[in-house]
Amino acid sequence: MKTSIFNFNRFGLLFQRYFMERFNTEAIYWSIMVITFALIRNVVPIMSALILIAGAFYAARFFREIHSPSNGVAYFMIPATQFEKLIVSILMTTVYFFTMMIVSYVIGNFLGAFLNNMLANIDLLPFQHSSIQWKLFSNISTPFKESYFLFTIFKLFLLHQSIYLLGSIYFKNNHFFKTFLAINIIQLFLLIVFIIELRLFFGFGGLNININNLSYDFGMTVGKIMRSIIYALTPFFWVVSYFRLTEKQI
Repeated sequence: MKTSIFNFNRFGLLFQRYFMERFNTEAIYWSIMVITFALIRNVVPIMSALILIAGAFYAARFFREIHSPSNGVAYFMIPATQFEKLIVSILMTTVYFFTMMIVSYVIGNFLGAFLNNMLANIDLLPFQHSSIQWKLFSNISTPFKESYFLFTIFKLFLLHQSIYLLGSIYFKNNHFFKTFLAINIIQLFLLIVFIIELRLFFGFGGLNININNLSYDFGMTVGKIMRSIIYALTPFFWVVSYFRLTEKQI
């Protein structure tokens, strides 16, 4: 009998397997996140870094078991297709992780405000009463438009997670650090190419271009290109992850 590439029953069992095996680890992890958000108290740069760095570690370690001779065999013997396993990994490292970070932020924000106001009642301690704030849900102004901070982070978060998820499949060990090194090497190479192209375009050929007059239009164009690249790269890395995972099985 032909096996379909996707089955909701197998799909649900994969989620069940994940939480049954990692329930204690997940509970400890998100408790730590709640405490961390309680201590941060809406410091936007630190919150952004925490979401991205913690997410990268989470995605980079998701497929670590496939690189173990014993655990890898057991993983590939699971009666589910590689497509189902990849979809589960994508949902866990993006939707699940980001949602849990928001939940941790909300609980941690309430906890942090409560503890701060409780300590402010003690005269000997340097704490002041403050109302609870929700900077993660606030509106921010960019050079070209206004957008919600949370939505802006989520778009970058998707690309970030797709890269580190691929790294967890591609590299046999030190998944996070090897992926981080690969990203920086590629970024350095692209930066060098970009600088060379700018020098060739603006520095040679006798072109007399007023950069100040073109700055806004040029920035708008670059912004649109970068957004298009981000939107295209995320599914691209997911597709590459699928083929890499399939090759790993072989």
